[in-house]
Amino acid sequence: MILRSCGNAAAELPDNFFLAESASFVRFRRVGMHQPPPLVPDATFELWQRLSAFPASETGAALHFLQEWIAREIDADNVIWIGGVRVLHGVAAEADAFLGWRLRDRVALRPDPEPYRERLAEYFDKEHYGKLTSTYYERSHEAQKEDHVGMDSRASMAGCGRFRIGHIRDPEYLDFEAFQKTSHYQRYYRDGGIADRFMVGYPVTDDHESLWMVDRFQSTGRPPFTTSETRRIGDALRGLGLFHRYLLLSNGLLMADKLLSGLERQILQGLLNGLSEKEIALFTDQKVTTLHKYVTRLYTLYGVKSRPALMALWLGGR
Repeated sequence: MILRSCGNAAAELPDNFFLAESASFVRFRRVGMHQPPPLVPDATFELWQRLSAFPASETGAALHFLQEWIAREIDADNVIWIGGVRVLHGVAAEADAFLGWRLRDRVALRPDPEPYRERLAEYFDKEHYGKLTSTYYERSHEAQKEDHVGMDSRASMAGCGRFRIGHIRDPEYLDFEAFQKTSHYQRYYRDGGIADRFMVGYPVTDDHESLWMVDRFQSTGRPPFTTSETRRIGDALRGLGLFHRYLLLSNGLLMADKLLSGLERQILQGLLNGLSEKEIALFTDQKVTTLHKYVTRLYTLYGVKSRPALMALWLGGR
């Protein structure tokens, strides 16, 4: 990202590592005539450098670039990013089928298989990605636990708060034989057209998670992911701490449960690009007075009072 802060480089890769300047420092443990093997693969290092060149206003384009890279790197059929928000805590979360978490935004690289898309419409589109109604936080998901929540989702959400990689065929993640006998596996995997999947979770805050699902479809006939492949992608994602934050900032989820509208995202992009309100009003086809109200609303949402303070959020200011 062009908007970025400069932290102290470290010899070991930190979880919030994203800056290209730091990448060039930690690529080798020491610099000299005889250099040991790189700490990160060349392809991963080059990915971090490419992502660092995207401006803060182009987070969506950066996400697409990253998804394409992941798919190419391990021959995956789909790469999905999900923004997760904790809406319940304590006893209420423990009693909740989704352990107190809701999935609020979903960006897929490619279209899901049609049967899988139909399953999403039955539950996730309404109960997670849907409109925040007055009963959104009160509705029980227990009835959907077996068919829709599934062992895979609960295994992933149980690890919230720490970085994790979960492959459905890894016995340390879940019992795959038992999983295959569930109605959820039948609906979302066997009938849904998903041959294999692994998930990566990155905690951005105590109540916000950047979640990734990487799929191979039945239709392509590819073998299951190997441990080397899941680890390679997991390590690449682990090194993008600030980028995970940018993803949640750019859609408003780091500040509220409600996603920004398409127009609000356009206005935010214009503000981050340094355009005047008059210029933003022109390309969004809004009156200047109306546009100013949107800008004021965005400042309130992000908890700031000025454009510099807004931009500071992308610098890791708070």
